Amino acid sequence: MASIEESWKEATEGLNSDTCDTWIIKLQDVYSEEKRTYHNLDYLQDKLLHYYEIKDNLTNPRAVLLALFFQNFEYDPKALDCEEKNLQHFITFADEAEIPADGELRNEVCALLKAAATHSTDAHKVGGAFGEEDAHYLLDLDMAILGAEPEKYTEYTERVRGEYGFLSAPMYTALRLKVLQNFLQIPNIFATKEFREKFEEQARKNIQAEVALLS
Repeated sequence: MASIEESWKEATEGLNSDTCDTWIIKLQDVYSEEKRTYHNLDYLQDKLLHYYEIKDNLTNPRAVLLALFFQNFEYDPKALDCEEKNLQHFITFADEAEIPADGELRNEVCALLKAAATHSTDAHKVGGAFGEEDAHYLLDLDMAILGAEPEKYTEYTERVRGEYGFLSAPMYTALRLKVLQNFLQIPNIFATKEFREKFEEQARKNIQAEVALLS
């Protein structure tokens, strides 16, 4: 399994090395913030593990890898502009790493980060439809935890709750139930064939169990 550092080297091969060395430290620092009880380095490592399982299916693996690193560079449940800020963080990195402004790599990563901010595609909303684009895989990588084994899913729910410590129990429960019920109402939690076959059934079981617990 590739480490975070090895994955970063893969994503930034051929770019300005001093800039990349500086940014991997920044990345590790922000993902290590105390407030991140879930969206931290362990979370990033888990997503990278799933990334390497589907890497060969991607049109632009390098762009997806960079998008993975920057997708939650900034994370604050109280803020409404994290996705926009993360796009700007990537653009700043791209400028410093001398990624051409009109180049395919920069354009692809920006497009992926914008797609990630939508959290949903037609492949999620239409029964029997599958997504095959890199954006579909990026979204599924973020949702893979929903289809984890029950014990790991429970740990995930506890860690997510920790990031919403500023909310009272009733407020958090109401917010969480709304999110979970939305997952149960859409035809497909996962957009791609690979993730749906592997995780969809277990994800629905996990979510239904959490809904029952919170209710």
